Amino acid sequence: MALGCVPLSAYCQSHGESSEQVKKRIQRGVWLEGVHVLRIEGVRERWVDLDEVAKWARQNSIAG
Repeated sequence: MALGCVPLSAYCQSHGESSEQVKKRIQRGVWLEGVHVLRIEGVRERWVDLDEVAKWARQNSIAG
């Protein structure tokens, strides 16, 4: 089963990143709220849109 969005904690656990790294990426404007990271009404934790993060990674990859 493929998920398009996951809670930030699940993203961090599965991708080896800390929530602080993600928060800094948002603060610097690298990831955008409402695009890469979502706030959902009634849910305390932010969610990460895996499809948008994959697009961001492909657009910003370094061709070797």
